[in-house]
Amino acid sequence: MKSRGKFILTLAVLVLAAAPPCARAAESSAAQFLKLGLGARALGMGEAFSAVADDASALHYNPAGLAPGAGPEGKSALFSHAWHIQDMGVSQAALLSRPWGFGFTYFSAGEMEGRNDAGAATGDFTARDLAFSAGRGFKLGVFKAGIAVKYVSQKIKDSTAHAAAADLGLLFQPENSRVKYGVSLANFGTRIKFKSDSFPLPLTLKTGASVALKGAPVLLAAQADFANDSGAALRLGGEYSATESLKLRLGYRTVSSSSKDAVLGTEMGGSGTGVSSLFGFFAGVGIYMGGFSLDYALSPYGELGNAHRVSMGLEF
Repeated sequence: MKSRGKFILTLAVLVLAAAPPCARAAESSAAQFLKLGLGARALGMGEAFSAVADDASALHYNPAGLAPGAGPEGKSALFSHAWHIQDMGVSQAALLSRPWGFGFTYFSAGEMEGRNDAGAATGDFTARDLAFSAGRGFKLGVFKAGIAVKYVSQKIKDSTAHAAAADLGLLFQPENSRVKYGVSLANFGTRIKFKSDSFPLPLTLKTGASVALKGAPVLLAAQADFANDSGAALRLGGEYSATESLKLRLGYRTVSSSSKDAVLGTEMGGSGTGVSSLFGFFAGVGIYMGGFSLDYALSPYGELGNAHRVSMGLEF
């Protein structure tokens, strides 16, 4: 019991110690692909998932969700691909075997046009990012806790950089309550260095709550994000189980007016109409048949287009 208490105390101290840097002025960070989420279910709920974290995507959103009792028992696998904006793509895989979880993310930026300092074309080049992660969850009395470690690599043309990081998380659900609370700290690690320049990882503190409504097949979630490279953001999400096999999802993330104007291109005469104008909103649908699931999520990005994500899950 002493060792368990010490673990909880250490985890809490690390999470709280990260709050001041997350709250200060924004600074540039590298490895932005680490903020693209995992799978389509959570994305459809606006990624308000730190207090849900009951499937294989818990490895990304809150490793405490890997703990025994945090979700369905048994093993599950998740495979996901996103057709992101501007020919970018994200491929992911995760395996959950409580209390362990393993994941892989590959991000491709597609081909980009290279130019030298004088502005002359130097030929096309590619950029790619990848991350390997492994985590373990713990059941500690009334709490569930978890930790995940990850290896991060970025390559831009001929330059490569590496980093190591950890994610920490806690979940708490009072006895006989439908409300669950979660807190997680993502990407607490070393800096990424490209030649003479180094950048921090996108450190983010997430705190949230979720509730399964009584008498209605609805799951609601809310989450506050505090990142080192942007202002605070609020996320809201909902999942409606129309039937045992069909789930509908909606989500929303607050964005600053300047970010919204930039994405919608309003200052450059952008139309700001249609689905792509709903920047900050998310929508998704899930189909479940036995131990198989198929999920889809849509993320509008204004003048940049729409991002589409599809994931397949398998329980065995």
